[in-house]
Formats: sequence, structure tokens, C-alpha cells
Amino acid sequence: MSRSAPTTRDVAQLAGVSLATVSYVLNGRRDGGGKIGEATREKVLRAVAELGYVPNQSARHLRRQKTERICVVLPNLGVPYFDALVQDVQNVAEEHGYTTIIAYAGTFERERRILEQIQCHLADGALIVDGRTTEKDLVSFVNSGIPLVIMRNHTVPEGFDVVETNEREACYEAISYLIRQGRRHIAFLGHFGAMNEPYDRFIGYQQALRDGGIAFDERLVSGGAGSRKAASLNVQRWLNLDPRPDAIFATSDKAAISIIWTVRDAGLRVPEDVAIIGVGNIPEGESTSPPLTTVGPASSDFRAVAQLLFSRLADGELEARTFVHEWTLIRRGSA
Repeated sequence: MSRSAPTTRDVAQLAGVSLATVSYVLNGRRDGGGKIGEATREKVLRAVAELGYVPNQSARHLRRQKTERICVVLPNLGVPYFDALVQDVQNVAEEHGYTTIIAYAGTFERERRILEQIQCHLADGALIVDGRTTEKDLVSFVNSGIPLVIMRNHTVPEGFDVVETNEREACYEAISYLIRQGRRHIAFLGHFGAMNEPYDRFIGYQQALRDGGIAFDERLVSGGAGSRKAASLNVQRWLNLDPRPDAIFATSDKAAISIIWTVRDAGLRVPEDVAIIGVGNIPEGESTSPPLTTVGPASSDFRAVAQLLFSRLADGELEARTFVHEWTLIRRGSA
């Protein structure tokens, strides 16, 4: 017959202390209201180790009506920008005694199921990146008592906080920069079908062409920025056009780095023959040859974004807030 798991009563009996004393020690309260000394605390911890006692976290969370977890909902995995975000969120969560759950949404149905699970006490709060959930459903979500921060443009905060980027303006600045250099055939490799409609990066591209007096050429526009292979294949096709692109704007740094390799493999110079700009400001871009010019946050510090959620966890009555995570054009050697 299997042995039952040790309980706090077993710990108290072995240590020769009361159940209350065990509870104080296991909850990290050293003083126990002035009743517990270091020697007593050590006895309890030795008993815990000897018995192999593991606290019942589910029961603890039920008593506290808190999970001490937050959930970060991502539209994609393996994106350096999201990796930096998650790292900072985890660091801030640990400072507050919380753990972090990473949930991959990808589709509307999957995102909806994740939000339903959060409402069923999977986590105490959520940070949603992009996301397909409507504003009406987001309001319903927070009305159920779950603090929420959403990283998405064109969303009106109502009971939750919104983190926006000025990516349309930053991408406009990048294309205008290329035009001022004399570039006239600027290709665009994007993420068409992206969740955050309207697609700000493409809108910034189109507006810069109009303002620069350059006709839009649909042959120079394609999807595939999410794949290094697709980026390379598109560039190979573009380089066979007459005239070929003299600049390429890719809406991810990963694609832009692949484009640098492809252009150089074709015997062309970067940036003399083809200028290249990416999006994201990932660390890898600084070590390419030449270093990648990019659009993105000047620094990958998302602690302020994480603090929005924890301030809302501490005070659910806060007014809805909008926080702008500034993007800019970062000039390096590829353009």
C-alpha cells in the first residue's frame, strides 16, 4: 500500500511545535508575531526536509483566493522582441512573488480558450500581446475581476491598460530616410494577415512613398517576413526585376538579416547597391556585416510594461491608462 503524503500536522509533530508555528514558517513569516525564534524555525525546516513535505499550493491559493501567477499571451513563439518582453515580465513577477505562465494563442479560438481558463483562476492577471479579442470582450473579461494589460495599437482602454507603439510613424521615418538617400525602388516584405489591423507598418510605407512622390509598385510588395527562407526567396525574385530594388524594408530583423546574406550572395553590395532596413532592434542585428539599420525600441526594456500589470493587481480601481513604448529609426551600416 502506498504511503500517504506528509502533512503539516506530521511536520509539527516531528518538530515538536504547533500547527500555527509551522504555518508561520512555511509562509515566510520569520517572527510569527514575536513568537518564533531562529532555532524553532530551523527545527521546522529540518522536519520539512526529513519528511519530504511539499505544500499543497492549490489549497493555499484557494484560501488566499490568489494563484500568485500571471499569464502572458503571445501570438507567436521564437520572436526575439517577445523573448525580451517575457524575460522582463518574469523578472518583475519574481520581485512581486509571482510566477509567469506563457500561453501561445495564434488563433482567435485558442486565445478565447486561454482567456476562459484565466477567468477560471489559471492566473490572477494577464498581459496580452496583439490579440484578436474584441474591445467588448476585453471589457467583459476585466469585469470578471481579472486585471489586464494589452499590447496593441488602435485599442481604447476601458478598465484595462493599453501599451501602444508609434510603429507607423517610425516606419514612415525609415522609408523617408531611404528616399532622401535617392532610393526610388523600395521593396516591402511584411507580415500580411497580421492581427493588428490596420497594418501600421505597411501604412507608414505607403504614406512615405506618396509624400516622396514615388509611385507604388505592387511587384515590390510581398509577405514572408516571418520566415528567413521566405525572405530569401522573395529577394531572389526581386533581384531579377528590371529595375531591381535599390532598397528593401523588411518588417522583422530576422528576415532583414537573411536578406543581407541573399543580396551579398548575389554579388551586390550592402548598402551601396541595395540598402536594407529591418524591424525589431534585436541584438543579432548589431553583429551582421554590415550592422543592420532597424526600426524598433531604442532599448529592449519592458519593465515599465510589466509594472503596469502589477500596479493594477495591487489596485483594481485604477483609471484605464495608455502607455506608449517608443519606437525610432536606429541607423547602422546596412542603410
